[in-house]
Amino acid sequence: MIKEPEAMRIVSLMLTWQCNLNCTYCFEAFKRNDRTMTAETARKILSSEFDAFRTSRERENGGYLKIEFFGGEPLLRFDVIREVTEWIETLDLPFKTLLSVTSNGTLLDAEKQAWFTARKERIRIVLSVDGTQHIQQANRGKAAAAAPLDFARRMWPDLPFKATISRTALPTLGSDLITLLEQGHCIAPNLAVGEAWQEGDEKIYKRELTKLAEWHLAHPEREPMRIFMQHYIALLEPWSQKTPQKNCGTGTTMAAYDVDGTAYPCHMFVPITHGKSDAIRELAQIDFRNDSAFMDDECSTCKILRICKTCYGFNYKDRGSVRKRDRRVCRMMLAEAQVVSAFQIHYLLELKKRRTLNPFELTALQGAVRCQELYADFDFEVQ
Repeated sequence: MIKEPEAMRIVSLMLTWQCNLNCTYCFEAFKRNDRTMTAETARKILSSEFDAFRTSRERENGGYLKIEFFGGEPLLRFDVIREVTEWIETLDLPFKTLLSVTSNGTLLDAEKQAWFTARKERIRIVLSVDGTQHIQQANRGKAAAAAPLDFARRMWPDLPFKATISRTALPTLGSDLITLLEQGHCIAPNLAVGEAWQEGDEKIYKRELTKLAEWHLAHPEREPMRIFMQHYIALLEPWSQKTPQKNCGTGTTMAAYDVDGTAYPCHMFVPITHGKSDAIRELAQIDFRNDSAFMDDECSTCKILRICKTCYGFNYKDRGSVRKRDRRVCRMMLAEAQVVSAFQIHYLLELKKRRTLNPFELTALQGAVRCQELYADFDFEVQ
């Protein structure tokens, strides 16, 4: 079902700039082996975050604090993950915390698996899995075959694997992900940021997404992938509202801490991504609570603006401004919205035959219908 988003704050700890793989689409272009976070630094960061969260708006709204161990490859610093997690277990916090490790999984040996198994309700591993073996090898290298997918599914059956959609993976995306779905895995696919999408890719993307949508409609017992659960409620707002909201919580409900404890708006702004030593001074000039600060003036009259997501960190990395969007993504966003909104109409109407839709689902259905009315046959020229 399509769910209303929960209130939460996301804190990412960049444990290391090192990784044991070299994925073709990786946005972290400045990896180094000598940049690492200590457990003491991590505890200081989290102690401050815990104090702030006690009186935060997210907590007042029933939200929780999500702590992400990130990298590089965070399992290279499993010692820090273990020490910090076991320290948190000794605390009597008045709010819910969720610990998460974003990993390629290739270092998840028997010892680490046993430790995570004992704490599966406290901490979870989000594995990065792009598809079947030939896609894994093409994108990530042969070592990626070592990721223990069955272990992760057994421990956290409802937690999806992160699948990055590259141009390499695009032509067989549907069949590759359906293979994983039929093996019982949950998948959360997303377009690779910074990928050099070309004209015509959007047609392939639409074709492959349609295969996945049809598979889900034929298997109503399985919860749809997250990509099919995003909503288009913003399209129901008056078009006179020129400035849409940011499409993520960067700089507001999200923060990423580099290995030395320096805070950034999200992990995409950490210097491992862009290599700028003075980035923190530049970013301090941006009001992350002001949506207009992220509005690309050249996009202000675009007819798909309200459904077109962008990565503000990658805008900063590649074009020097959080405002400047990657125009290569425009057609891909349009194709995605066309398929997803059509899927949602079919899915929610079928769901309505079995039970009463809740108010959020009804509004999401209205948003999907509006999306189809506006964009089902719409096409445009990318500037």
